[in-house]
Amino acid sequence: MRLSTSGIIFVLAGAALIVTAYRFALPGLLPAGLLLLALVLLSALLITWGTRRVSITLRTVLPTVALPQSRERYPLAPEGKEVEIEALVTNTGRLPIPASTIDFLAADGFGDSTVGEVPPLAHGASQTVMTSFTPNRRGLSGVESVLITVSGPFGLVTRKKKVLAGYPIAVSVPILPARIPSDSAARPARLDDGRIRAGHTSRDFHTREYVPGDDLRHVHWPSTAKSGELMVRHEADEETLYALIVVDLHGDDDHPDSVEVEFLLAAAAAAATAFLRSDYEVFVVAPGHHIRFKGQRDIDRLRLLTALVEAGRVQLPSHDNPNTIVICAVDEARGKELAAQFSRRVPVTIRSLDEINDMTMLGLSEDLPESWTTFDSKRVKR
Repeated sequence: MRLSTSGIIFVLAGAALIVTAYRFALPGLLPAGLLLLALVLLSALLITWGTRRVSITLRTVLPTVALPQSRERYPLAPEGKEVEIEALVTNTGRLPIPASTIDFLAADGFGDSTVGEVPPLAHGASQTVMTSFTPNRRGLSGVESVLITVSGPFGLVTRKKKVLAGYPIAVSVPILPARIPSDSAARPARLDDGRIRAGHTSRDFHTREYVPGDDLRHVHWPSTAKSGELMVRHEADEETLYALIVVDLHGDDDHPDSVEVEFLLAAAAAAATAFLRSDYEVFVVAPGHHIRFKGQRDIDRLRLLTALVEAGRVQLPSHDNPNTIVICAVDEARGKELAAQFSRRVPVTIRSLDEINDMTMLGLSEDLPESWTTFDSKRVKR
C-alpha cells in the first residue's frame, strides 16, 4: 500500500495542524488535523477491504492438452505466434471498486508483460480485459502473476495486490512441413518367427501344422515338402505402419544450448507429424519420455511433448523393428551410435546439428533447413 501525492500532503498537513494546536494552544486546529488523518486512514481501510473482494479468472481459446497417462493438462501455444488471453475481473464484495489497473506479468520466455485498464465495478459486476503475448521460447511458461492496482477514495492511497499466482501455458516448437521418405512404406517383417513368409498379397503369413477343419486350399506345399508334415498358410493380421523417432539432446562435452535443442525438437516434430498425417503410429523416444502417438488427433500431444522435454541423453527402450527410424542428435557420431543398435533391414535417417553452420541465421518461426524436410540428407544405409 502506498500514499499518493495527495495522501502525503494530507498526512503532513494533518500532523502539522495537530502539532500547532498543542504547541500554540489553538484547540480549533486539532479537529481539522484529526480529520485529515482520519480521511487517509479511512481510504486505506476501504481500499484494503475492496481489493480483498476482487477475483480474476484467465481464459484462452488455446487447446488444453495432456500427455498420454498424465493428469497434467496445459493450454498449448506455438512458439512465435500471438496468444490472446481474456481476464474476467469480478467485484465479489459489497462496496463498489473504483477504476483500477491490471498488470499481467509474463513468465520468462512468454513475451513482454502487459497492462490493462478496468473501469469502476459495482457489487457483483464483472469486466473482461483482453491482453496478448508472443512466446519467444519453447517450454512451460505463461502468465507468472496478475496484479491489480486500486486507488482509494479521494485518491489518497493506492494498493497493488497479487490476485492470481500464475497461469501456466506450454509453448511448443513450431510444427513445420516435412515429407516422409518415399520408401517408408516398405514394411519389414516385425515378427521374430523364422517361418514368416511374404505372400502374393499385401498381407504377410506364417505356416503351421494342419489340423482337421483347415481349408485344404491354404496348404503351403513348399513348407509341406520341406518338413514332411502337412503345413497350412496362416495369414497374419494387417500390420500398422509405425515410425520410431529418437531425440537425443546431449553433446560430447556439455548439454546443447536452447537454440540447438529447439532445432532438434523441431526436426523431430516435423518428421513425427508427417508420419502421423500418413496414418503411421509414431513412437517418440526422448530424454525422460517414451510415448506412442496414434493418428492426427495426437499431433497436439506431440507438440506438448516438445514443450516439456528437457535436454539429456536418451535411453532406448526394448522395441520391435519399426518401418522407418529418424534419429535427431547433436552430432553425427552420436546419431550413428544410436543407429547401430537397430536392425540393418530398417531404414534410418539421421538429423544432426553438424549440418547447420550458423543456427543464429535461421529462424524456427519460418522454416527448417530444406534438407531436413525431405529426408534426403544423412540417410544411413546398412
